[in-house]
Amino acid sequence: MKAAVFKELKGNLEFEERDVPQPGQGEVLIRVHACGVCHGDLMVQNGDFPFVRFPIVPGHEVAGVVESVGSDVEHLRSGMRVGVPWLSTACGHCKQCILGDEVLCAEGQYVGMTRDGGFQEFMIAQADYVVPLPDALGFVEAAPMMCAGLTMFSGLTHAGFKPGDKVAIVGLGGLGSMGVLFARAMGGRVAVISTTLGKQAEARSLGAEKFIVAGRESVTEALQAWDGGPDIILQVAPSSELANNALRGLAADGVFVLLTPVPIAIDPVALIMRRQRVMGSPSGSRKELRATLELAAVHDIRPPTKCYPLDDAGDALAELHTAHPAGRAVIVMH
Repeated sequence: MKAAVFKELKGNLEFEERDVPQPGQGEVLIRVHACGVCHGDLMVQNGDFPFVRFPIVPGHEVAGVVESVGSDVEHLRSGMRVGVPWLSTACGHCKQCILGDEVLCAEGQYVGMTRDGGFQEFMIAQADYVVPLPDALGFVEAAPMMCAGLTMFSGLTHAGFKPGDKVAIVGLGGLGSMGVLFARAMGGRVAVISTTLGKQAEARSLGAEKFIVAGRESVTEALQAWDGGPDIILQVAPSSELANNALRGLAADGVFVLLTPVPIAIDPVALIMRRQRVMGSPSGSRKELRATLELAAVHDIRPPTKCYPLDDAGDALAELHTAHPAGRAVIVMH
């Protein structure tokens, strides 16, 4: 089988021919049909995660079919359509795991980072962390839900989202477009902040009611003029300037959710006097992933995608790095 590998820190993808692996106890072999390309894959390449183990096959938005199962696996069978998320395993016994927040486990292992991921034709996954795919979602549509969709849903949920809330999304790349779709499906009003005027039509088509062009107008003032400001801000653009300008436009009792690791400057007086909150949010739990997939299936959430064959995985990463395209890039195997 063919696999795309980062052999070393800051190295380019290299292709290898490998034997098809065999699942061990508690594992399944997945025939990969589609794997989303995430900004996290670029962070793996660049060394932004200190725990990544090289060489590594990247890719943590996996959709495929169970090819075979290892011993002690009874809830999955060959032929099942499944997804594999970012979290490969957790300890199962710490406070976070017991409470269903296993994504916060200090002993977590991660697909495409500490375990080989989906940029290959077959992969091994832990059976307990594999989820069935709804019939309504195809492989290409389902793959980005494993991280991007889950991240947006989890971030909104932990920020205390309520139907009718105003949600501002800073950045309209692959993650931001998913955020618009999920916030709208959950009953929210959406504003998009972008430095690219040409993305306005895309934002409107996804359901945004307001589009703010950073650099042509004050982001802070435009948000404050939006009925007092957003109740929730989802920061997905890798820009500290955009993040800080948006934060100053947050409504009273609002929540700023940092989803991209950029420095932010907090005004402590505003934080206190307007009872605001700032939080970070990683991906999400298995419970939240199932809810994400169900929501996508029921509300026909279909992220805009651009497909690449495995041989062009390096091109997909390069485009993500340089062009910040709207929608999600997806590697398609079959």
